[in-house]
Amino acid sequence: MTTEGKLIVIEGPDHVGRSMHARLLSERLKAHGVAVTIVGLARSTLLGDLIKGSNTALHQLNWRTRALLYATDLHDQYIHQIEPLMAAGFVVIADRYTMTPLIRESIRGGDEKWIRGLYTDMPEPDVTVVLQAGGRRLLNRMMYNDSLTKLNHYEAGADLALSPSITRSFLEYQKLLRRAFMEKAEQGGHPVIHTRSTVLEVHAEVWSQVKPTAANMLQAIKK
Repeated sequence: MTTEGKLIVIEGPDHVGRSMHARLLSERLKAHGVAVTIVGLARSTLLGDLIKGSNTALHQLNWRTRALLYATDLHDQYIHQIEPLMAAGFVVIADRYTMTPLIRESIRGGDEKWIRGLYTDMPEPDVTVVLQAGGRRLLNRMMYNDSLTKLNHYEAGADLALSPSITRSFLEYQKLLRRAFMEKAEQGGHPVIHTRSTVLEVHAEVWSQVKPTAANMLQAIKK
């Protein structure tokens, strides 16, 4: 008897800790004997390297072209990874899914209904968790990790002409993102987890949201 796979999505802005918590969740599920894989935006074999490699040029494209590229990237992962692995009983953890590209482009004037239509054939996640943090907290994390100098104009929302200062632009952009993520979370009934707590405390909250969905797949951990 095979067990139907699950799709778990972790959403949220840049530098909020999505990738870290996707890895922690993956390791915990594996410890319980669950087969797991992680997917995410710009990770397809078809377009992943192209999107990441031409980042500056990509963000100068219009919103329709960017939306099509990200949708193609995610559809390719669905065809070659998500669908077959879920059919084989895997838990697929998506480090961002359809919510992020929808929010990013709609903030930039994109037609939300048109963008949403690009993902009508994508499966609905079994669980979507939205991680959140204030803009200043995200900025502090970037400074601590020495990644502030790597902040590009797109991540800072500089293309929206929010402020001549890139750090001020980042903070204003994060306000827009935060509002949009909270709105989408409320519309979809998705839990929002604030990352102001310790890593282990945040992970415990993520686990509490995922565990009921994966309960029939979990094996006891042998001591």
